[in-house]
Formats: sequence, structure tokens, C-alpha cells
Amino acid sequence: MSSDGLDAAALERFRRLLLEMKRAAADAVDARLHGRGEHRHDEAGLPLHKEETDDDAAAETQRQADVTHLARSATALHEIESALARIEAGEYGLCIDCEEPIDLRRLEAHPAALRCAGCQQTFESKQQRIGGRG
Repeated sequence: MSSDGLDAAALERFRRLLLEMKRAAADAVDARLHGRGEHRHDEAGLPLHKEETDDDAAAETQRQADVTHLARSATALHEIESALARIEAGEYGLCIDCEEPIDLRRLEAHPAALRCAGCQQTFESKQQRIGGRG
């Protein structure tokens, strides 16, 4: 397979964009885990947030927001790494389900896209029916 429709210059542009996105996502994780001298939860390195409020429920809500943010960042990093690997393999820009080219406008909006818009919609519909994520 090759990256149909994407020339070497476009692939390099997407590679650089993905590397920039990877750095930004990694920096966001680092900032969340190693903030500015905040007291940390021993196991995860997350802020305790107890100094910010005297309400334990509010502190727990903020901790859950931190966990959610980190999970999303980890997913984004995985998607970016996958896209970079697809560039190296000559498969970037091809839908992983139907193997047709992903519309350039979709790649520009979401450079780490795995699927064309149609296959992504089908994938999300299936995930909703089974109550999963992905």
C-alpha cells in the first residue's frame, strides 16, 4: 500500500505536524503530572487539590478530571504514534478499514485519523451499540 494522493512534500508536512502534536501532548501530560510544586498523590503523581478547596467532593472531582485528561492525552499520543508509523510504512492517508484514501480535508482537520469519514461513522455507531470506546 502507498499513501495515494499524498506526495512527498505533503507527507513531510503531516509528519512535522504530527511530531509537533506529539510534543504538545507529551508536554501537557508532563505539566499535569509534574505541575508547579503542587502536593501530589503518592501513587499517580496527580495533584491532591485539597489545598484548593475544603470540600473533599470538589477535590475528588478535580482529581477525576485530571485522570480523564491523562487518559485522553495517552489516547492522543497513541494515535499520533500510529500515524507516524503509517507514514514510515507508506500507509498514511489510507483508511484502515476500507483501504481507500482518506479525504485530505479530514487529514488536515485530524492528522492522526485512522479511517475515512464513512468508516469512522460506522465504527462509532458500532461502538455505541456495544457500549464501548475506541
